[in-house]
Amino acid sequence: MYKVLFVDDDVASHLLFKQFLKKLPEVACANNGEEGLQILKDRDDFAVVISDYDMPVMNGIEFLSKARDMHPQMVRILLSGKADLQVAVEAVNECDVFRLLTKPCSSKILKIALRDAFEHYRVITAEKELMDKTVRSVIQLVSDVASLLKPERYTRTARILPLVKALCRKFSEADSWSTEVAAVLSVVGFIFLPDPIMKKVEEGEVLSGSDYKTYLLHTRYSSKLISRIPRFENVATILSLQEAEYQKDHESVGFIDDEVPLGARILKVVSDYDRLSLGGRPKGEVISMLKRRASRYDPAVLNSLIEILGDEATYYIREVYPLGLEKGMIIAQDVFADIKGQRVKFLAKDQKLSDGMIDYIHKNSENIMDITQKIVIREDLTTEKVTAIDDGDLM
Repeated sequence: MYKVLFVDDDVASHLLFKQFLKKLPEVACANNGEEGLQILKDRDDFAVVISDYDMPVMNGIEFLSKARDMHPQMVRILLSGKADLQVAVEAVNECDVFRLLTKPCSSKILKIALRDAFEHYRVITAEKELMDKTVRSVIQLVSDVASLLKPERYTRTARILPLVKALCRKFSEADSWSTEVAAVLSVVGFIFLPDPIMKKVEEGEVLSGSDYKTYLLHTRYSSKLISRIPRFENVATILSLQEAEYQKDHESVGFIDDEVPLGARILKVVSDYDRLSLGGRPKGEVISMLKRRASRYDPAVLNSLIEILGDEATYYIREVYPLGLEKGMIIAQDVFADIKGQRVKFLAKDQKLSDGMIDYIHKNSENIMDITQKIVIREDLTTEKVTAIDDGDLM
């Protein structure tokens, strides 16, 4: 059974409403819009919110509009003693109400409206769950393919995603979902770059001239491929602008000032930090290099990254046999295997293991590596584990 929030400044209406709906598991009541918003700030388990129109300070339409911004999936019903066209038009256009009921409202009409509202909520949440599962599957598929084709390049995701997530938490206005997905899928573009260029990148060399122009092509490769996936438009935009310089390129790509998507600005700072760190440079030296290039970055994002880097992560390192590998483990040292008589890097440092990769290892371990060979993995000991791909944080 679903839960309902009822907002009305008439306390007597609260008692009557609860009596009408006494069979529901919970009917919470608020005396005004501000109190209702505070309840919705603390909780997200209401299927339906019903609000009176005529309330002081904040009327029902204003309240439901803000409630929609907080919990878009919650079904909204408006009660009004003013059965006029203007109220109806505002209710539809400003807060997308599911039903507009006139006061006084009989228990029969109210129960029918709630029955239909619960069914509508069930349908939209089922669709959202299906879409979330589909999106997670697409992301995991792309990541698995990238990790198998170029495991040494896939490790970029494991390095940059924790920083991207941390920056998204600092900027409430950021589209966290699109930004984090873009960070995961940005590896797609690197698969197509020439090996000599990527060798320089992986060794921490500072690229210049034609090498840098070739390197920038990764944004075109990734954004073009990802743009073909429905509902990934914002992700593709972030990928296409992830190398745009803050005080220079925004005009050339049709943006001005802060109109460059915040997700792209975040990815730019993190990507450059990661690339400059690959050569084994001390963190302080990398930060100094970023500051010397400050015009390339959103200053607020750069300063936030510097704050985040002040807290070093701690890890527990241990060895496990191939049969003991589990999803989510992170490889702490490169693992080499004998494939067709050649010594090949089979698992790369910082690579996060998925179920598909583990199944592949188990099925082919006898042919490519010694089953008794121990693999060094690391486990995050921080209170909040931030790994390369986290499905829940992703929907």
